[in-house]
Amino acid sequence: MGRENSAWQTGTNRLRVVGAVRLSKYTDASTSPEVQEEMVTRTCHRIGGEFVGWARDTDVSALKTTPWERDELAPWLNAPESWDVMIWQRMDRAVRSMADMADLGRFAKKYKKRLIFASGPGGDMLELDFASPMSELIMLILAFAAQLEGQTIMERNQGAAAHLKSIGRWSGGTLPYGFMLTRKMFSDGNEGWWLTPHEETAKIRREAIARAIAGKNYSQVRRWLQESNAVTPKNHQGRLAKPPRPDDPEDTWNLTTVYDMLRSPIVRGHVVTREGNIIRHPDGSPVVHADPLVDDETWYQLKAALQSLALPNQGVPRRDAHELLGIARCVTCRSNMHGSRYKTRGGVWVDTFRCYGDKHAPGDPAFSMNRSHVLEFVEEQFLAHVGPFRRTQLIRVAGVDHTAEIAELASDIEELSGRLVRLRGAAADAVEAQVQGLSDRQEKLKERPVIPAREEVVDLDTTWADDWRAATDWTVRRQMLASAGVIVWIGPGNRWTPREDRLTFQIGQHVDPVQDALDDVTYQESL
Repeated sequence: MGRENSAWQTGTNRLRVVGAVRLSKYTDASTSPEVQEEMVTRTCHRIGGEFVGWARDTDVSALKTTPWERDELAPWLNAPESWDVMIWQRMDRAVRSMADMADLGRFAKKYKKRLIFASGPGGDMLELDFASPMSELIMLILAFAAQLEGQTIMERNQGAAAHLKSIGRWSGGTLPYGFMLTRKMFSDGNEGWWLTPHEETAKIRREAIARAIAGKNYSQVRRWLQESNAVTPKNHQGRLAKPPRPDDPEDTWNLTTVYDMLRSPIVRGHVVTREGNIIRHPDGSPVVHADPLVDDETWYQLKAALQSLALPNQGVPRRDAHELLGIARCVTCRSNMHGSRYKTRGGVWVDTFRCYGDKHAPGDPAFSMNRSHVLEFVEEQFLAHVGPFRRTQLIRVAGVDHTAEIAELASDIEELSGRLVRLRGAAADAVEAQVQGLSDRQEKLKERPVIPAREEVVDLDTTWADDWRAATDWTVRRQMLASAGVIVWIGPGNRWTPREDRLTFQIGQHVDPVQDALDDVTYQESL
């Protein structure tokens, strides 16, 4: 079936060759792109061809994609006039489906193209001659074998992945942004992969979280990632591959990636399905396969911020809702002011902040104040106090402390050792292996340092004044006031009472947000 010569020659008597490379995962040294390219190149020289291009598709499954669905291969298939021969290392690098092979065969027959595999049955070069019915039969038989092998591999991998996930071992796949792989001993007595924070990208992910908590939306977070030239998830994974892949300069951040990165529970170390669901133990507790990037408090703050972002106008409004809910308070009874309005004799509606006096002492009347006057005062005072300062956000980073796990392992070892003296034969061997595995894990954990939880101060890109002026919606401004610890006390008076005599602006002691954050970290470390 192999042919050394072809009638389909170019004007220079050199065959125009496209080299095709495909890899499901960029970690298998035996079928690495370099190995495939070397075999394809030797075959090209053997047939007297000349390369006009390459189709390098890595991290692409042949079971899940047809040749026409692959980013680099499809353009060549859609331009058959630009080449004569396509060469793969093996057939399974091209297809793992009988249907895909049949489509590829019809394509080659229609356009008189040569499809060559550097290594066929027996190891020699294989070329499919679609002018022969026997070749078409052999082609389908080989494609069936590749499809069956691929299905078997997939089922085996799925079963293995389910077991690994149940005990917290990393089962493979796309490496989550912010993490890297390390080896450690697991509860089944075997060593496997575990995710730990990757210094550069973990910092980027925490800073993205800080911006979301501070009220930035997905587009603003993406813009920050792009402007700061943050490494993309694809390039992060490529850098950690073995061998490393060069960065793709065309890869960029998109909203879907930012959305998934901010909402995924993987930042707490939880095992997450493709659909975003947390995998749990039978008792309901989440399965963990990574050291967390942030602590639970930060995660709940992030969820609340994203929920507010996703549903800005949802829910039943409070009867007392207004721009300064929780900020504007009565100086007499210390309770929240209510939003109210009345109609003047001229038919004009006037909005006010009102305290109804329900909690006042006898003789203290209810009172109200024009809402626009209060809002103007709040804006002036807020910008004067904190406007020039750059915004910051505290992110609490989870620590690492295996003390409790070491104690639990010691208890398990003691219990199993007591059982071991009463057992014989295979049962004793099985328990002894368990004891040894637990003991090995205990020793490895003892060698790992205890890293206390800490807080990171993340500098945002804008000042308080910048964000205040950009936020024309008072809902966002109220969140800014609350985060700065602002309270506005409103006292009794009438329309002729000077505004400054009725209003008191109080802000948290952290006038400089950066210094306050640093002081808080110092205090926490002193405990």
